[in-house]
Amino acid sequence: MLNRRTAAVAAAVVVGVVAAALPTSAVAAGSTLYVNDAATANCSDTAPGAGTAAQPYCGIQAAVAAALPGTAVLVAPGRYAPVDVKTSGTATAPITVTASGPGQSSIVAGSGSRVPALAFDRVQDVVVHGFTIGDGVTGSPTVAVTGSVDTVLESSQVRQSPFNNPSPAVSVDGKSSGFVLRRSTVSGPEQGVAVSVAPGARGTVLTTDAITFGSGPGVSVQSAPGTVIVSNLVNAMTGCPTALDVSGSSTGSTVENNAFRTGFGPGCGNTPVSVPVSVSSGSLAGTTWDYNTVETASTDARYSWGGTAYATAAALHAAAAQAAAHDNGLTLTSMTPADQLAAPLIDSADANAPDELPTDLNGLARVDDPLVTNAGTGVGYYDRGAYEYQDPYTVRPTAPAWRGPVPLAETFGVTESNPWNTHITGYTFDFGDGTPTVSAATASVPHTFTATGTYTVRVTATAATGATFTGTTSVQAVAPAPLVPLLHVAQTPSPALTAQANCWSSTDSWSLTTCTYDFGDGSAAQTVDAGAQAVRTYGKPGTYPVTVTVHDAGGNSATTAGTVSVGSSLVPVAPFRILDTRTGTGAPRAKLGPQGVVRLKVAGVGGIPTSGVTAVVLNLTGVDATGSTWVAAYPDGTRTPTASNLNLVRGQVMPNLVTATVGADGYVDLYNAAGSVDLVADVEGYYTTGNVTGTANAPGLVAAVASTRVLDTRHDVGVPTQKVGPGGTVTFTVPAMWGGDSAVVLNVTVTDATSSTFIAVQSSSAPPTTSVLNVGAGQTDANQVVVPVGAGNQVTLYNAAGSVDLVADLQGYVLDSSYTAPPFGPTGRPYFPVAPMRVLDTRTGLGAPKAPLGAAAVDTVQVAGVHGIPAGVKAVLVNLTGIAPTGSTWLSVYADGPPAPGASNLNLSPGAIQAGLALVPVGSDGAIDVYNASGSVNVAADVEGYYLG
Repeated sequence: MLNRRTAAVAAAVVVGVVAAALPTSAVAAGSTLYVNDAATANCSDTAPGAGTAAQPYCGIQAAVAAALPGTAVLVAPGRYAPVDVKTSGTATAPITVTASGPGQSSIVAGSGSRVPALAFDRVQDVVVHGFTIGDGVTGSPTVAVTGSVDTVLESSQVRQSPFNNPSPAVSVDGKSSGFVLRRSTVSGPEQGVAVSVAPGARGTVLTTDAITFGSGPGVSVQSAPGTVIVSNLVNAMTGCPTALDVSGSSTGSTVENNAFRTGFGPGCGNTPVSVPVSVSSGSLAGTTWDYNTVETASTDARYSWGGTAYATAAALHAAAAQAAAHDNGLTLTSMTPADQLAAPLIDSADANAPDELPTDLNGLARVDDPLVTNAGTGVGYYDRGAYEYQDPYTVRPTAPAWRGPVPLAETFGVTESNPWNTHITGYTFDFGDGTPTVSAATASVPHTFTATGTYTVRVTATAATGATFTGTTSVQAVAPAPLVPLLHVAQTPSPALTAQANCWSSTDSWSLTTCTYDFGDGSAAQTVDAGAQAVRTYGKPGTYPVTVTVHDAGGNSATTAGTVSVGSSLVPVAPFRILDTRTGTGAPRAKLGPQGVVRLKVAGVGGIPTSGVTAVVLNLTGVDATGSTWVAAYPDGTRTPTASNLNLVRGQVMPNLVTATVGADGYVDLYNAAGSVDLVADVEGYYTTGNVTGTANAPGLVAAVASTRVLDTRHDVGVPTQKVGPGGTVTFTVPAMWGGDSAVVLNVTVTDATSSTFIAVQSSSAPPTTSVLNVGAGQTDANQVVVPVGAGNQVTLYNAAGSVDLVADLQGYVLDSSYTAPPFGPTGRPYFPVAPMRVLDTRTGLGAPKAPLGAAAVDTVQVAGVHGIPAGVKAVLVNLTGIAPTGSTWLSVYADGPPAPGASNLNLSPGAIQAGLALVPVGSDGAIDVYNASGSVNVAADVEGYYLG
């Protein structure tokens, strides 16, 4: 057979071949040609006598054109132009083209070219070895075999561009015979075939290759008699396409010892499912099929044999006695190392299969796994697929300390994993500091590092068979320094009231060993490895003292202390209506009269938990007040506060975001001071100290930031300048603070409305039914909103009618359970709700002088350490009210210290009384600033809650 003869020829080149390794019968004196395109190589493709080591060819093409039978072309590392081989060898004197090192030399067709990177062009007896072929994007196969006889490509990497090129990675035309592809990796296109054998080709051999492919088939054999496909891994990039298709009349073929795999990784996905392997009825005569493994995520049939589908190897063998007697399979759910070992590939191949090689794709010998029963032929322990599973023994050097002060005296041992019970006869240590290696029968070797530095310590274990195994570790010898303990402790968003503590930033000349934590609530101290985190779940919200004692490998210890505050986490939700007195939702269908109270049930409503809820985020709207009034939200069962959340005049529709503390009974009270008014409330989130599961958004901690403008349709911020029309939306991106941003806190302003309208958050394709802001024609108004972010941190706002300009200022983030506590992540803070608490009123002199706030003036208001607010407060939720300004103006509230951000929280008309909620960082001095843009205005500020941590 042609493939028998080719195999004999190809044995002339082995892994890592150099010129001296070629048999003398194949290399005549003076027949070695050199290729080296390095700038210092003095290369030439045209100089007389080019091709010597002193003056090599610059390109591979020039060398193969000059080659004669028996010539060895040796190629130095480099990136080379496409090669069209048109020179032949003979059966006893092939031409060999060899890269100097695996993967170091590449043959690349340039982007947009229409030629193969490597072509066997009507030649015979040519062997190409050790190249990376085809990084470029071409319009043709990467490797093309055309009209050639007994050619070999081995130990190479063939890459077809995954996009924009449906051509195969390897193409064998119908006039070729005896082509061998072995010990190579082939990456096919995303849309198409990886290896194509055309009608008329004969004796093609694919052995011990790893072939990946896209839509497939991975290997396509069409009316190509005598094809041999042995010991290959044929693996789909994604989905469940056909891995092997033998069609037409491909009689006398052999398919053995292969691993066909589809649905690798994510499963079959949304792509069409095809049968993994298929052999046509015209190809059955003389064809051998056995010892293959079909691994797939599909639950459909695994085989198509002669046009009939078979679900299992047993079913196929029962119908066709000559097929699949020793086949097996695996249903893939994922592909972890454990899955690979579970796959029935090990010690189960036919060692006598045609063109089966004694070593695997990496040149590793066939070995017997003592933990697996031998089920193969011959010696019985050849593995299926392209890779032979090797002895899993691993070794790594160990030392009492991975860092220590010089002189650093260590005693090195080893950690080993030895599932095969390999007999190890001794160990050799190389300490990486220039001292001689040390060999020992047992692993206990002392060594002292006398100079500072980072050293790679290497241990080599020698088995009784002579096999060696190597592992390394790193040791730092440093200048002496004291142990300085550092503590990082912060609440995690979930589980509830849980804190994580670490000592990772502690410094020492010795490596740290353990850290012992006392969480300050009477629980037992926890000792964990220095690189791990300690976790404590507290019984109730509060601020607790935490201490850590850090221990090092030198026997030293030191203690430091800190505090942790654990409180409520925020669960953002898509807005839903919980109250509407116009329709009877959540309360009787009637306006709320003077000094009337609505008891609004929150806990257990609309997916809100029945317990653990401490506050609810409501967009509260007053509708059609019969006279001037104000509305307050407060926990049920407590006294009515004097602080307002809404201020209304007759006939007005006015919203404001309220974070209302929930009473112990799960209710919030809403009080109306005078006249009658309808109230509407939409939930945007809730705070909880309980564990929350099954919600669209995970609980999160809040990180307040200086107000930052992220959208302004007037000034090309976030989107191009353009008003938002009726029924229109605007989508903009909020800068990500962390990978776990589940929601953002925005102050949304609408201005220049051409008609009465409402603004809403668009969370689905349907028009929203709950608003965040209601305005009349010509009005400018603002409201805070908590918005769950979509893919790419995007937010979409909807305008109901007319045309408006929209402005959005970022005030904070909600960091969900993927949040990483400091020092490696941002700081999210837990929330502590309070009954509304007034901290500023310029009419009475509370918190600032008793005088209206003038134009471009600032009042500094102390919030930390007053009115029961803790001294360490980091941010506050403030309901800011502007009262009777002398002209149109706007107010901004921000942390004391930094300059005013230039973003507004409230927009006021002359004589109006209007409120707006703001998330405000607190300055390092515990104060916040309130700025008025123009005219003069009285200002009140009420704290609804604060953030610690």
